[in-house]
Amino acid sequence: MHAFTGKGEKMKKFKIIVSIAICIPVFVPTVILAMLSEIFFLLHLKKAGRAWLYFWLSITIWWIWISFNVKFTVKGRENLPEKGTKVCYVANHQSMMDIPALFGAGLWGGIIAKIELRKVPGLNIIMKELGCVFIDRKDIRQSLKAILKGVDNLNGGLPMAIYPEGTRSRNGEIAEFKAGALKMATKAKAVIVPVAIQNTRVLLEDAFTFRRIPVYVSILPPIDTSLLGEEEMKNICATVEDGIRAEYSKLPAYKKK
Repeated sequence: MHAFTGKGEKMKKFKIIVSIAICIPVFVPTVILAMLSEIFFLLHLKKAGRAWLYFWLSITIWWIWISFNVKFTVKGRENLPEKGTKVCYVANHQSMMDIPALFGAGLWGGIIAKIELRKVPGLNIIMKELGCVFIDRKDIRQSLKAILKGVDNLNGGLPMAIYPEGTRSRNGEIAEFKAGALKMATKAKAVIVPVAIQNTRVLLEDAFTFRRIPVYVSILPPIDTSLLGEEEMKNICATVEDGIRAEYSKLPAYKKK
């Protein structure tokens, strides 16, 4: 993690302000247009609604990469399961930019998100249409309901995405995956697709340069939980964590020069 003091902290703030200022002209109308997907859902045209939503959000993500001067690279697309597969994407969590990275790689789905995001106007509607599940970590009963909601989404054909660390990394290192984080995927007997994301932290949390930042998303071979034995199921969280850690260490990290 980079320690920002004095000039470094000013550079970070300046970069973020400039990047966000460039984003706004496209972000605001795109969010409004994406919210129109609600009309499709009200008419029970879910596939059309999601196609409309993904299209406009793709434009926003493309503009985010331009605004933050990102070179975006996706590896391992050949590991993606066939369309229609019950799939749960599992990724490490370094930054707020991990969600654009996941979606920018074409890994669309509902996100397990903290309940506070439900109060953000505009964003809460988009997250609802994406099939996101809001979770209150302080309320065990509500957390269990959120897991079951995620299971229903998976069984209904909607991909889901999980960041098993539970929160963004505080130091740039991958934190230990939470016990039971993959319960939603295993209960639905879904295919788990591990994903390693590198360098998103340099865009916001550890911003220190205006140089071009290479952001990597690496899609690892899928794990079909419906085919796992009892012992393999017990160790699934550790197996996925080890795989993501190993891949993350291979992806070139952008260092401060």
